[in-house]
Amino acid sequence: MKKSFLFMLVLFNISMATSWATNYYVATNGNDSNSGTSTSSPFQTLSKAINQAAAGDTIYVRGGTHNYSSTIVITKNGSSSAKINVYAYNNEIPVLNFSMSEGASNRGIVLDGDYWHWKGIIIQGAGDNGMLLSGNNNTIENCIFRNNKDTGLQLSRYNTSASSISQWPANNLILGCESYDNKDSGNENADGFAAKLTCGTGNIFRNCVAHHNIDDGWDLYTKSDTGPIGVIVLEGCIAHHNGTLTSGGTSGGGDKNGYKLGSSAHQINHIVRRCIAFNNGKHGFTDNGNIGAIEFTNNTSYNNEGYNWHTRDGASHIFKNNLSFDNGTNDRIRGNSTAPNSFVGATGGFTVTSSDFVTLTMGANANPTGNGFLNLNTNSDLIDAGVTSTGITYSGTKPDLGAIESGTTNGGGGTAEILLSATATNSAVNLNWTISNLTVTGLEVYRDTDSNPSGRVRIAQVSTTTRNYTDSNVTNGTNYYYWIKANASINSNAASATPTGSNGDGSTSNQIHNFTVSEKNSSFYSISGNMNTSDGSVNYNGLNLTRRLKIESSTSITFSTTTSATLTLVFDSNFTGNIKVDNVSYVASSGIATISISSGSHTITKDNVANLYYISTTFNSNRMSYEVEKESSNETDIVVYPNPAQYNLQINVPTQYANGTFTVIDLTGKEILKGFIENNQSRLDISHLKSGIYILKINNNNGSYIKRFVKE
Repeated sequence: MKKSFLFMLVLFNISMATSWATNYYVATNGNDSNSGTSTSSPFQTLSKAINQAAAGDTIYVRGGTHNYSSTIVITKNGSSSAKINVYAYNNEIPVLNFSMSEGASNRGIVLDGDYWHWKGIIIQGAGDNGMLLSGNNNTIENCIFRNNKDTGLQLSRYNTSASSISQWPANNLILGCESYDNKDSGNENADGFAAKLTCGTGNIFRNCVAHHNIDDGWDLYTKSDTGPIGVIVLEGCIAHHNGTLTSGGTSGGGDKNGYKLGSSAHQINHIVRRCIAFNNGKHGFTDNGNIGAIEFTNNTSYNNEGYNWHTRDGASHIFKNNLSFDNGTNDRIRGNSTAPNSFVGATGGFTVTSSDFVTLTMGANANPTGNGFLNLNTNSDLIDAGVTSTGITYSGTKPDLGAIESGTTNGGGGTAEILLSATATNSAVNLNWTISNLTVTGLEVYRDTDSNPSGRVRIAQVSTTTRNYTDSNVTNGTNYYYWIKANASINSNAASATPTGSNGDGSTSNQIHNFTVSEKNSSFYSISGNMNTSDGSVNYNGLNLTRRLKIESSTSITFSTTTSATLTLVFDSNFTGNIKVDNVSYVASSGIATISISSGSHTITKDNVANLYYISTTFNSNRMSYEVEKESSNETDIVVYPNPAQYNLQINVPTQYANGTFTVIDLTGKEILKGFIENNQSRLDISHLKSGIYILKINNNNGSYIKRFVKE
C-alpha cells in the first residue's frame, strides 16, 4: 500500500538541526594529558585521539614523523551522516612510522570500524600491512603506503570468525593513494594494494598508483577454502615497475604483475576501466586463472616483461577500447574482443607506433603520465576510434583507445577535469570553475535550457586564464544549464541555476558567506573589519570552518533583502554573548545566532567581542513542500553511498525502481542535477556541488522516494 508524506523544507531544516562536532589535534610535541582540542594543546599519540573521537569528529595530524611500535586497531564506528575523519593538518605531511619487525600480526593500522575518512597520511615501516582495511563504508584518500613488510593497503577481514562475504569489508573507496617499496623477506607477498581472500562487495580503487613493490601492483587472489570475493572496481589506476624496488633491488620470487585479477578458484567479474600497466616485471594485466567475465575498458598496457595482456582459455572477458604497445610477445586475449581494441599480434585493427604518443618517457613515479607519457598525439588515429561503454566519459565523438582521453595530460592519478558551479542572483547567473591536469589553449562558455548538450549554444569565448563568468542575458524564473569547454574537446560537468528577482514572485537566492573560503570578499555582504590572524576551528553543516572575522568596534556588515529572511551567524562554539543586528541585541546559543529579519537594509555590528565564521541569509519565499509517495518496500532497499560524499554518489535501487529518474535538490528547493537510473544503479558526479545537505528524489512509475545526503 502506498503512503503519502508531506515534507516541508522548513521542518526538514529543523529535523537536521546542527550538532557540534569536536576537532582533535595530534602532534609530535604533544602530550596525551593535554585537552587535544587545539593546536596549542595537542595529543601526542593518534591512539589517544581515536579513543576520544566520536561520530562527526575530526582528528588533525600535524606534520613530522610519529613513531609507533605497536598496531593501532580501530573498532569504533562513525555514521553515514557523520564520519570520523583523520586528516593531515593544513597540507602538512604527517608520517606514521611503525618500526616493527616482520610478523603477520604486526600491521600498522587495522581499520575495523565503519564510516571513517583518512586523508593525506603516510604509513610506513609496518611489520605486515601498512593498513588492513576490514571495516565498511570507509574512504582512504591521498594516503601513501611505503616500506611495509607486506602489502601497503589490504582489504580483507580482521576477525577470522567472519566466514561469509556479507561479513567482509564492503563499500570502501580507496582514492588517489600511492603504494610503493613494500617488501617481505620472502620477496613474494608484498603488493601495492590487495583486495583478496576475504573481501566483500562495493569496493573501489580510483586514481591510485602502485609502483616498485616486490610482488604485484594489485592482487585480487582468492582461495577455494574461503570462497569468492566481491567484484572489485579499478578506475583510473596505474601499476608500474612492480617486481623491482626504487633502490633497484629485485627478486625471482615475486609475481611482478601490474594487475593480478583473481585465481582459478573462482570466476569473478571484476571491472577495470582506464587503468595503465607499464614496465612491470611480468604481465601488465592477468586474470591469473579467473576465467569469469572481467570487463576491460579503455586500458593501456605498455612494455611489460611478460605479456601486456595474459588471459586463460575458457574466459568470457569483455574487451573494449584497450591499447597494447611495445611488447615482443603477442597478447593472449580470451573472451569477447570484437569491439575496437589494439592488441599486440592481433590481426586487423590499428598499427600503433611511438608517433601515436606525446612521449614515451615517463614522468614522476607518483604521476608518471603527467608529462604527456602515454598520452595520444593529436594526429593519432586512435582518437575517437572506440565505442561508447558504461562508465566511460569522453571528449570527442567517441572514446579514444587507451586509458587517457586525448586533450588530457594525465591518466590514472589525475584525469583532466573542469569542475563548474553556477550561482543564481537577481537577473544574472555567476559561473565559477576550476581546471586541473590540463594545459588550456582555449575556453568557451555554453548555455541551454535543458541538460542535453546537443542543442546548447556558445555564449562566450573567454581567455585561457579566466575562471569565472557572469551571464546577464537571462530571464528570471528560467532554469539554465551551463558548460565550459576547453581546447575544443574537454567538457565540464553541466551546472544549472535559476535566476530570480523582480520579475518573479519576489523570491531570491539564499546568500551564504564562508570566511574560510572567501575571507572578506562578497558580492552580497559589504564587510568592513579585520580578520583574526589566529585560526579557530568550528564544524557547521558538514563544513570545517577555520578563518574568522573579528567582531569589534570597527566591524560592520551591511546587506539588503527584498523579502523577509532568516539570518544565521556562526561564531566560536563556546560563544554565548550578544550580537547586534540593526542595533538590536540578539543572544547566541552554543555559538549560533538565528535571527528573523524583514525586507530592507540591515547592519551587523558588535555587542560583545566575538569571532564570526559564517553568515547565511535564507529567504522565506524559498520555502517549498514536496508530496512524496513511498512504496511499502523497506527504506534500506534503496542504498545511497558513501554518505557523506565528496566526489561521487552511488545509487543502488531495487528492481521496482529500475530505469527511473533521479533529481538532486538543495535546501532552497532548487533542482541541481537530473538523470536516469539505468537498470538498478547510477553513479552521480557531485564533486562540483557546494558542501551541505541535499535531497535525492527517485521517481518511476511506482512512485517516488526521498533520500538525504551530505556533500562534504
